[in-house]
Amino acid sequence: MQYDNFPDNTIHSPTLRVNGKNFSSGYLAAKKAIDDRALNRHVWETLCQALPQATGRAPVNIIEIGAGIGTMLARVVDWGLLTGPATYVITDCAEDHLREGRQYLSKWAAQRGHDLSWQDYRRGRLFTASADVSLVVVVASAQTVADGSDTLGRFHLLIAHALLDLVDFPVLLPKLLMRLEDNGLAYLTCNFDGDTLFLPEYPGEEEKEILRRYHASMEARVSGASTTGRRLLTFLQRPGVTLLAAGSSDWLIHPRDGHYTIDEAFFLNALIATVKRELVDKNGPTLSGLSAWAGVRHRQVEAGELTFLARHLDLLARRYRPLP
Repeated sequence: MQYDNFPDNTIHSPTLRVNGKNFSSGYLAAKKAIDDRALNRHVWETLCQALPQATGRAPVNIIEIGAGIGTMLARVVDWGLLTGPATYVITDCAEDHLREGRQYLSKWAAQRGHDLSWQDYRRGRLFTASADVSLVVVVASAQTVADGSDTLGRFHLLIAHALLDLVDFPVLLPKLLMRLEDNGLAYLTCNFDGDTLFLPEYPGEEEKEILRRYHASMEARVSGASTTGRRLLTFLQRPGVTLLAAGSSDWLIHPRDGHYTIDEAFFLNALIATVKRELVDKNGPTLSGLSAWAGVRHRQVEAGELTFLARHLDLLARRYRPLP
């Protein structure tokens, strides 16, 4: 495989972002299984307990920011969060993601035996054994949603998955939280928190410098991005907000009997290629050992020898009054 020709639009994650807003829908689908394993179950269970308290007897209204192809919607249905009537607003800045998301969700629903129909390109209806979900698809960036009018209404739950380290969240998140009903919830997941690790250890000091520069490239895009998780821990304890739960949601991929799943192998090769591409001609002179490092790590994936860890935090918060 020619790793230098690996697509530069394969990544959409806290630690990996290429070409601004262009991400591969195939990668987003492959990443779902990795996210499923990583998401913190304590935070999830707290959400399941808190959501009925936030809605009372009203149908639950949910908005997801940066929803990609809809994998989080599939997850919240599969994991039993939605029971009864609900509205789920799916937003993303990439129209092609949302278009491909309709296909992804239709295939997922058929596999699960759910009834999903689309009235047009922006409205659908999902019936499951326990839920009746009206789907609304909106092409909009997180900033547009935060700054927009009240045409979308108010929500009981805001979801932002693998997103907040890509934006200036201290500016954006207060506006998004004000789109919640009183006592509304914010489920904020896979927020990168400063640590990337490849094993076995690479000889010498080159990998330390590669990862230092890679984290610096996140900071160059958004100040503080590489420590988003811990910054959110403090931010969500401000007046008007209660932090209900927090916990780690690390990506941890290791071989089993010298093998990975197809999704894991794709993810690891994409990650290595992206780190290399991100650092070429950026953040100072190109490292002389960068190509050699990437080649070694790719070969370790092929041999079933590489372990990867990225630190993340999941958080659940309640907004109980207007923010100061």
